[in-house]
Amino acid sequence: MHSILILDFGSQVTQLIARRIRESGVYCEIHPFSISKEKLESINPKGIVLSGGPSSVYAEGAPIPSFDIFAHAEEKGIPILGICYGLQLTAFMNGGSVDKSAKREFGRAELRIDKNDALFKGIDAHSIVWMSHGDSLTALPDGFEIIAHTDNAPICVIRNEKRNIRGVQFHPEVHHSKDGEKMLSNFVHDICGCPSDWSPENLIESKIDAIRKQVGSGGVICGLSGGVDSTVVAVLLHRAIGDQLHCIHVDSGLMRLDESKKTRSIVSQELRYEH
Repeated sequence: MHSILILDFGSQVTQLIARRIRESGVYCEIHPFSISKEKLESINPKGIVLSGGPSSVYAEGAPIPSFDIFAHAEEKGIPILGICYGLQLTAFMNGGSVDKSAKREFGRAELRIDKNDALFKGIDAHSIVWMSHGDSLTALPDGFEIIAHTDNAPICVIRNEKRNIRGVQFHPEVHHSKDGEKMLSNFVHDICGCPSDWSPENLIESKIDAIRKQVGSGGVICGLSGGVDSTVVAVLLHRAIGDQLHCIHVDSGLMRLDESKKTRSIVSQELRYEH
């Protein structure tokens, strides 16, 4: 299965990046920025997205990968898209400069596209985007060029066409960015070459198949608290192995009103268990 790897640098909306990509029919996974080179190689993604985040690249303890992810991606032919902090990290790790913005930006801005790029396929020359940043690029890394700007961010979208690296200062994943969803779709389809061959149903079936292979003829005990996570696990397990599953729920006396009653109802009705 073709996949996109999203590296999380602490953004509150990293999950939205994943949602937008999955909505375009492409499988993706979120991993921490501290991912090892070995783990990245095992995933073997078709593209990498660097999320936003609240840090400054110059701050002590700033989230920075432990290896040169750009050199690795270039060697493997993997396109990269940096978003907000991801853009700043791209500049920082490739010899550009980042500094405090003259004006902290939070809100809508008019993006003006200066050069054609696959990222902007099907998008008008002017588009509304959502900004949320305190730092900005002050000097490009060698080999990069500006392909779009706003009034407050003259270096807003950059690319290194040869190395297949791009970065945007705004947040295409939020609905306030008018064409953001289209840009992410362009990145995963036209730049990374991923087909629209994934859906949530694919994931469910693959997990059920993996459970069956791992469990075999054995039994499984599932601690069922009644929350979303354990309930989803129980449902998937039951679909995969049926009566080999044994759910255990403990009413500690500290549950929310009727929570244990509802949990027992789910077990008896949805999973067709006696209690």
